[in-house]
Formats: sequence, C-alpha cells, structure tokens
Amino acid sequence: MAATMLHHATGSVFIEDSGFSLGDRDDQDSPLYIVGAVSTPDTTGLLAVSAGFIAVTCGLHLGDITVTTEIWDSRPEPDLAPWDDVAEVSVTWPTRHVAVCGAAVDVDTDIPLPLPSAPGNNFRIRDSVRNRDAGDNREPADPVEQHLFQIWPDTPRADELLKATDNTGQLWRDYGRS
Repeated sequence: MAATMLHHATGSVFIEDSGFSLGDRDDQDSPLYIVGAVSTPDTTGLLAVSAGFIAVTCGLHLGDITVTTEIWDSRPEPDLAPWDDVAEVSVTWPTRHVAVCGAAVDVDTDIPLPLPSAPGNNFRIRDSVRNRDAGDNREPADPVEQHLFQIWPDTPRADELLKATDNTGQLWRDYGRS
C-alpha cells in the first residue's frame, strides 16, 4: 500500500550556531537546555538524535534557511536525485507537541509538526538537504540552504545515510570517526 501524505508545510527558519532542532522547545529536560547533551551527527553528517530530540547541522552559521515538512502515514519512497545529502534516523518523542525549532531568539518561526498517533511515539525522520556547502558568507544571489523533513510512524532502527555528496556532511562524518 502506498504511503499517504497527511500534512505539508514550508517556511523560513532563522538559525544560529550552524544548526536547529526538532523537538519540544518547552521541555525543560530537552538537550537544548543541558550543556553537552546534544550529540553530534557522526553517522549521517546531518542528523543527531538525543532523547526526544533531533539536532540538525547546517552549512550556514547564522541566517534564514528554508524548511519543508511532510507528515506521512507510512514510509514514503525517497527521491534522492535533487538532494546533496539524505539521511534517516529514528526518534521517540515523549510528547506530540513537537516543532522545527530555529534560533531561541526567534520562536515565532518554529514550524509545528502535527504528528499522527504512533505506537510508543516512535517515528522515523528523513532529512534531504541541499546547498549546505554554499557557506557562511552568502550574498542574496547565493542559493538558500533547503531541508525537506519527511516524518512517519515507524519502529526504531539504526541511522541510515541514503546519499552523501556534500562537504559539510563529510566533515561531520570524519569528525565522528576521529
């Protein structure tokens, strides 16, 4: 049976420190609020999972990126061609109050994720990214970093790297091996 998309949203997210997250910004036990609790994306070069939280690495240090979110009822087929890096991770969110969270100074740009019911609150997340290697000092004519998150209920399993072509991801994977 083919997967069905339940929700689709696109927005601009302001990021700082070369990253953003998916989680519950109001959860005081979140790795966002515990120094040293956010893991690094050693396997995928893109996503790192901590308890109830996903950290996303960017090529841009400070500024706006474009984020598209899709909520599915089951695993959609990946479309690898238009993307530089594509990775999948599993997460168990203790709540369904989850959003794409940008910089702490700009909570108004958070993108809520209307998650469906899932056994054990277990989800699989695929992030497809392009333009991370455009760097930090971008001019208005330079490409905007873009992320596509596809999220669906699924049993937990190991992180997977489906496509790896950008230098930013390779730097993180090399860091994880060292």
